[in-house]
Amino acid sequence: MSIFDIFSNYGKSDKQVESYNKLFIKLRKDYPDADEDSLVIMSCISGLMARVAYVDFKLDEAEKEKIITILKEWNIHPSFNSEEIAKMAIHHIKDMAGLENHLYVHSLNKALNTDERYQVLQSLFLIAASDGEVENLESEEIRTICKGLELSRQHFLSARAEVASYLKALG
Repeated sequence: MSIFDIFSNYGKSDKQVESYNKLFIKLRKDYPDADEDSLVIMSCISGLMARVAYVDFKLDEAEKEKIITILKEWNIHPSFNSEEIAKMAIHHIKDMAGLENHLYVHSLNKALNTDERYQVLQSLFLIAASDGEVENLESEEIRTICKGLELSRQHFLSARAEVASYLKALG
């Protein structure tokens, strides 16, 4: 079952849905006029950001700030208050980081074109670099997400090159 299916089934007496993604449920309540695609896209992008930021089981203040900045830049829906959504995403980061990547990327592959999915990849590297260093664990998480987003190795290398000065040396 994809995350889109999980979200679509919300409100149909499936109590497990809330444990899957509290952010989506909160967004749906706070933005009842927003279309389903915008809610899912915002939830999925936020979820991937959470996975990268929390892959090391800690959330740095710089990572929080970068998530807020990037979600503002995405401007997915005109009624969304991106700063508030970023704060909600940060509040639910442990829940969101616990979901498997394929639940997020499947919906994004349906909703976003290749260039937009590449922008997601770039955003993930910016979050990873925001604390001053892209750890190998973060880079590998992004590599897995890249494959799930059906992007090429060249996309991965290009996005990673943008933060090359922050890459932690193998060793």
